[in-house]
Amino acid sequence: MSDSSDRIKGVRDVVRSIAPEAARVCIAVCATPERIATLTRAMLRMGSFRPPPEVAPRAAVPHALAIMPLDDGLDLEVLGVPLDETYAPMWPLALCRANAVVRLDASATLEEACACIGTDALDAKTLAPTFTEEDEDEVATLIRAAAERARV
Repeated sequence: MSDSSDRIKGVRDVVRSIAPEAARVCIAVCATPERIATLTRAMLRMGSFRPPPEVAPRAAVPHALAIMPLDDGLDLEVLGVPLDETYAPMWPLALCRANAVVRLDASATLEEACACIGTDALDAKTLAPTFTEEDEDEVATLIRAAAERARV
């Protein structure tokens, strides 16, 4: 069993503890479209995640990247927020449904969107100091750390 599988198992308990009555917990990941694509591939290689039912849009708009089904009908959704300034007016609408917001790349516009909805973006390198979006173990570490800091 790989480290990512062990770390992902821990996510189930963390998510259940923060959202005992919820049907879905959402972690938004904000990054360039290229980094989001790489992160999505890493999550889907883990096996704990499944692709969302809807097809990813061609435009760089917020969309579900992967879903981890948990016990009792609870899902952990990872929402991608591509940092394309053209679509920045949509960011607060997407971020307001997130229980945690994680930024892989710095953006003053993202900080403004987070301030607009009264939340802070968590820095990926603070949550997982050796994070790279290609590495399944590091992605698992990031998702777990974000879940541990999630708000309901």
